[in-house]
Amino acid sequence: MACPRFLPTTILAGSSPASPLGALFAGFCAAAPDAPIDDTLLRTGCNQGYARNRCPAAADSPIDAARFRIKSHTAGVIEVAWSQERDHHPVAVGNLQLREHPISTNPLEQQARACIAVYLRKKGVNW
Repeated sequence: MACPRFLPTTILAGSSPASPLGALFAGFCAAAPDAPIDDTLLRTGCNQGYARNRCPAAADSPIDAARFRIKSHTAGVIEVAWSQERDHHPVAVGNLQLREHPISTNPLEQQARACIAVYLRKKGVNW
């Protein structure tokens, strides 16, 4: 899971593969892209989701977290299943079919691409 407003950019050194996106990421908040994110909040809120009680930017979000799973990887297209939840219950689900380009600023797509980056890194493939 990741905060639905988190825009992951790069994998943090020493991050855990048990993280919701497969690794911990540095990044920005879609609600305040120019504001720095405290390291503790980045690791425990942005990357983990459920930051409503710890982060003003997440306080009014109708969604607490997003989850991702790679469904398929065929002919340069990676299909990612996603779900968004609030209070540990799904509120929306879907699939994204993503190619290497273009990169979006949509948090859901950017988080899916972060998940793909970890998946491809484990496979030793560049995208």
